[in-house]
Amino acid sequence: MEFKTPTIEDKEEIDRCILADDTRSCDYATANIILWSAYYQVKYAIIEGLFVSHTDEEGGSFCYPIGKGDKKKVLQSLMDDCKEKQIPFVLHGVTHEMEDEFREMFGDIYEIEYDRDISEYIYDREKLATLSGKKLHGKRNHINRFKENHEWSYEPLSDENQLEVLAMLMEWKLQNCDPEDIEKHDEICVSKNSVINYRELGLVGGVLRAEGKIVGFSIGERASNEDTFIVHIEKAFADI
Repeated sequence: MEFKTPTIEDKEEIDRCILADDTRSCDYATANIILWSAYYQVKYAIIEGLFVSHTDEEGGSFCYPIGKGDKKKVLQSLMDDCKEKQIPFVLHGVTHEMEDEFREMFGDIYEIEYDRDISEYIYDREKLATLSGKKLHGKRNHINRFKENHEWSYEPLSDENQLEVLAMLMEWKLQNCDPEDIEKHDEICVSKNSVINYRELGLVGGVLRAEGKIVGFSIGERASNEDTFIVHIEKAFADI
């Protein structure tokens, strides 16, 4: 099996597999995979028409095969390859649906562990739009304060405001990144590349202004599941 580092030029090939499947997981969002590949040592291969990635982080692991194809055959080949190399077979980013599918194919031959520390937040679009209910009252109050105290506006990320967004990001970096905080610097690099290459990566962004100045932005992409949008980056100044 030959694995290679994913690049923007590979987006169409990766999309063909991922968008043919059905998952809400951000681990299987094409732009996310490409943008973070250098930092998590991610490489990928298309095996039997299925997307499979591998990372060397934390001892090494594979993603669950995604796309339309014989997943059992591909998983078995990965297991056999690990056995031949005498290394543990580990999968990451396994959703509940993938877990059920895996157990149906192989039974309980592997232990599956839930890692709460890397879980994502999931919001219902209707609730985010209205911010109704007690659970979201804090967000509602925060937004109301912002609207009352600023002459504000919203616009989509575009070629026209792209440089302003990058300038805001660099200003945010100066305010928030300690020189020794490698992880935060990596995140800034990913944020910068997501803005620079948003069109090529198929990303959608929103930009917030106060008194005419960009004070925050957000950027993300549609999941392979058509009812879910994945927010990858959110940045705003602390006073906002």
